[in-house]
Amino acid sequence: MLASPKPLLIFDFDGTLANTLDTGIGIFNELAESYNLNTVTIEEARELRNLNTRALLDHLGISRLMAVKLGAHIRKILHERMEDVELFHGIREAVLELHASGFKIGILSSNSSDNVRTFLNRCDLLSCFSFIEAGVSLFGKPQRILNVIKKEKADPSCVMYIGDETRDMEAARKSKVSGVAVCWGVNEREAMETEGPAFCIDEPSELIRVAHEFEAS
Repeated sequence: MLASPKPLLIFDFDGTLANTLDTGIGIFNELAESYNLNTVTIEEARELRNLNTRALLDHLGISRLMAVKLGAHIRKILHERMEDVELFHGIREAVLELHASGFKIGILSSNSSDNVRTFLNRCDLLSCFSFIEAGVSLFGKPQRILNVIKKEKADPSCVMYIGDETRDMEAARKSKVSGVAVCWGVNEREAMETEGPAFCIDEPSELIRVAHEFEAS
């Protein structure tokens, strides 16, 4: 009898693997005036973590169209500042352990491929990831997850999408894969739980446990 394949673990990038929040807020504030938006402090940004993605954009006065344009502008500037970005504490160990345990892992992100690859290469983790699907539109993740599943010939019931925003968990639900909500990024636990993730975790070390629990389920 053939052994069942290891689950496919698809990671978001910003706020899940890479702590781009502080750098991203700084860039947002630099661009705010040109987009007729108010600046935000780090403290204000953290207070907004209980809002889901759409409510957050509404609060900031950002339309979906503006969000796409502003996001692209931020990513362009972020490329020049990736040296300022660090992994979340404990992520490196978790990724290395998952890779060593035989899980197939990849990245699906709205950030650019250059930014993701530059960062992972600097952190000596690039070889752990089988694929990088980058440049995903703000609310285009469900279809891109389905595209990855098709390309990887995976069974959706054996796929987890790991992200830090409510829209990540919404994308997981819409694409019928299991969502893992990490609570150290953009949205806090209260907001993430409204999207019904399969797992909700507070520390990167918990990724090992939920991956093995998912495999055994």
